[in-house]
Amino acid sequence: MRGFLALVAKQVHESRWMLGMSAAALFGLGWLFVFVTSLNELEILKMLASEEGDSRMRWMRSLGVAESPSSVSIMMAFWNHPFILLLLSMWAIGRGSAAVAAEVERGTMDLVLSRPVSRTAYLATHVGVALFGLVMLGGALMLGAAVGVHYNVLQQPPGIVSLFQPAVNLMALGLPIYGYTLLASACDHVRWRPNSIGSALTLGGFIAYVVSMIPVLENKSWRPYLEKVSIFKAYNPVELVTTGESLSRNVGILSGVGLGCIVVAFVIFARRDLPTNS
Repeated sequence: MRGFLALVAKQVHESRWMLGMSAAALFGLGWLFVFVTSLNELEILKMLASEEGDSRMRWMRSLGVAESPSSVSIMMAFWNHPFILLLLSMWAIGRGSAAVAAEVERGTMDLVLSRPVSRTAYLATHVGVALFGLVMLGGALMLGAAVGVHYNVLQQPPGIVSLFQPAVNLMALGLPIYGYTLLASACDHVRWRPNSIGSALTLGGFIAYVVSMIPVLENKSWRPYLEKVSIFKAYNPVELVTTGESLSRNVGILSGVGLGCIVVAFVIFARRDLPTNS
C-alpha cells in the first residue's frame, strides 16, 4: 500500500503545475464567459431573433441556441471554445503518454516496478491521477461560471445545478482522449509517438466536427459520417441546459470508448515485454 501511495504522490508531484495552471485558466474562462454574456446578452438575443446575422450568430444557431435562449444557453455556447477543448486535450494526452512510454524511454521503469507494487497497480495510479485531473478541470470551469454569476448581471442567472451537467459532459469528453493515448503509450517505448497519435486523433475528430457544422455542407451525403466518427459530437453543453436529454447517452458513449481503451491498455501493459534498460 505504501508503494502505491508513493506512486500516486509521484504522479501528483510531476503534474501539479500543468494541472494547477490549466484549472486556473478554466476558472478564469468560466468567469469571463459569464462577463461576456452579461455585456452582450441583449444584442445577442436581438440578432438571434432576426434571420440576418454574421457567422457568429449562425455558429450559435448550429449549436442549438434558440431564438429566445436563456442566459445559461448563451453561456454554454462559449463552452465550445477551442481553448477549453485544448486545455482538456493537453491534460489527457500528456498524462496518457507519460504513463508507460515516458518511463520506458527514460529507462526508469525497472526502478519504478522494483517497489512492492504490481504493473496493474502502477498503471492504476496513472489512471487515477488522470481522472482526478479531468474532474478538477471540469469543476474549475463550473466554479468559475458559478462565481461569475454572482458578480455579473444576467437576465436569467443560472444556478449551480444548471452548470453541473455540462461540466460532467466536459469531464467525460476527456476520457476517450486519455484512453486512446494511454493505449498507444502502453504499446510503445518512446513518448513522442503516443503524443502524436493522441494529438492526430483528437485534432482529426475536432476537424470532422467543425466541418459537419458548416451550413453549406449540410446536404452532403457524407456529412452524417463525419458526425459519427467525432467524439466531439457527444459534447453538447447547450442542449444539456435546455432539455438535458442527451447527458446519459453522451456520457455513456464517451465513457464507453475511454474505459474500453483503458482496459485494453491494462491488458497490453501487463503482458508486454519491457526493455531491460527500463
